[in-house]
Amino acid sequence: MTTGPPARVRPPARPGAAPAAWRDAGSVAGRGQDDLRRHNLSVVLGAVHRTGAVTRAQLTASLGLSRSTVGDLVGALVGAGLVVEEPPRAASGRGVGRPSLVVAPVERAATVVAVYLDVHWLRATLVGLGGRVLASATEPLPTGAAPAEAVRRAGGLVTGLVPPAGRHRVVAAGVAVPGTVRAGEGVVGLAPNLGWVEQPVGELMAGELAGRLGRPVPVLVANDADLGVVAEIGRGAAVGATDVVYLCGTWGLGGGIVSGGHALTGRRGFAGEVGHVGVDPEGRACHCGSRGCWEAEAQAAAWAGPLELDVDAPDVAARVAERLERGGVLARRTRDRVSRSFARGLASVVNVLDPQVVLLGAGLWRDLWPAVEGDVLPWVERLVLPALRDHVDVRPAGLGDGSTLVGAAETAFGPLLDDPLGHAPGAVAPPPGRSGGRAS
Repeated sequence: MTTGPPARVRPPARPGAAPAAWRDAGSVAGRGQDDLRRHNLSVVLGAVHRTGAVTRAQLTASLGLSRSTVGDLVGALVGAGLVVEEPPRAASGRGVGRPSLVVAPVERAATVVAVYLDVHWLRATLVGLGGRVLASATEPLPTGAAPAEAVRRAGGLVTGLVPPAGRHRVVAAGVAVPGTVRAGEGVVGLAPNLGWVEQPVGELMAGELAGRLGRPVPVLVANDADLGVVAEIGRGAAVGATDVVYLCGTWGLGGGIVSGGHALTGRRGFAGEVGHVGVDPEGRACHCGSRGCWEAEAQAAAWAGPLELDVDAPDVAARVAERLERGGVLARRTRDRVSRSFARGLASVVNVLDPQVVLLGAGLWRDLWPAVEGDVLPWVERLVLPALRDHVDVRPAGLGDGSTLVGAAETAFGPLLDDPLGHAPGAVAPPPGRSGGRAS
């Protein structure tokens, strides 16, 4: 089995600037020529993967390399089958000489599988180089399903997404779990809303995919919120931002944090467990064993109990929204109480981290936000430090329900992007390493 860390969050570019992946070519000081070439190949392929079709001239200008060097790097990537070069579709007619060739990713040359083992749902996508989703599937996950059962069902989804002819082009799989994932191991230490404790999800998934795809596939496991913020920084509502908090979940509440352009993960990979910030010491019992945690006071159970809804219903967020729309004294009281609890936790996050933006990812609060924003934000304004009151920016995530899967895919592409020729399909890969991530 091979597991790996969540994708690095590169320091985001300032608004309007070229992406960071375009700007660090040739910067590997003190290393040999092989390392420098590997690094520059990584930067070029990363730029094409994240940006899409781009001209050689744009790459040359952005990377600060000579035309001949860029040409050599692009030629190596073309030889590996990862990119193609094409004439521009329409020349402007105002330039002199030949127009610069366009470099584009070959999306089916290398693909990854992204899997989300959510509380009540299994979701899987097949993603091509360049980031386009080639196929996707979703199915319910029975309440109380053991890890082995969840992985088996997820493997069935993956089998349906990857045609036999394309299985050799799957370079890795990224797996998202709403729980803590021990750094370096791919072991889910605690996923309270799934009921999983110390489960080797990475090993289970690696074995399942090897059996179904007929070959070993590296598996990288990480927390769902950590992956969500990776996606929003790279392709969503936080492009260009350096300080971001991403919140997601319906039954639990996970947080992915980028501070100063770097992922905040902690020593063991467990940082970001914002759902277990205490907001009421005498409050509701939490699945983690404590009382009054933010997620216990503000997530599905806090709404469903007073409103007499089924807390385990997969569409509980829609049912809460419908009940609030109908109104009534009970709905109003519940809305006031839970909105205030959510505001307490949100204010704590803002006071501690001073983010540029708080993004509401897939889950209950993103779905409810249009209805309750006016209830929550006045309390946040009252509870945050005076210096922060004019700088609280809370809004839905840009990638909607897809942030976590996009982040899982970007994580899975990490080894290929870091060493394109070493990890391209058909290349001889270096010995596998070990790593993991964190979860909510």
